[in-house]
Amino acid sequence: MLPVLSYIQHYKKYYAAQFEAASAAYGLNQLEIDILLFLHNNPECHTAGDICRYRGLAKSNVSAAVERLRSRGVLSVCTAPTNRRQRLLAFTADGQRIAAALAEIQHRTVEPLFEGFTAEEQQRLQEYLSRMDANIQRQLKKE
Repeated sequence: MLPVLSYIQHYKKYYAAQFEAASAAYGLNQLEIDILLFLHNNPECHTAGDICRYRGLAKSNVSAAVERLRSRGVLSVCTAPTNRRQRLLAFTADGQRIAAALAEIQHRTVEPLFEGFTAEEQQRLQEYLSRMDANIQRQLKKE
């Protein structure tokens, strides 16, 4: 089990390091980068609740980060037409530009991880990880 945990830690360290220059250039912390990438990569998700639900992040942290992004003019926040309590998040023009640049970094970060893997091996890895995720989900439902 220990190797899996070390793989996760290595990946997290590698991933965060790839965004250090962008973090400094745009004045964003890793949580803000993660939020922008989540919204960019998942256009059907556009609320802070979506971010919390799918990323497993604390509501207070997401709310504070969204407010910082809004005050900097990266995100806009408006009331949902069907639910006045729900706030919809959208990119401003500047936010869209930043998110696209971050998505490019993300793509360049993930691509080398599969160097030397055949398409079939990549598919099998995805299947194995999906099976592990299904096992995790079943265990969580038992608790």
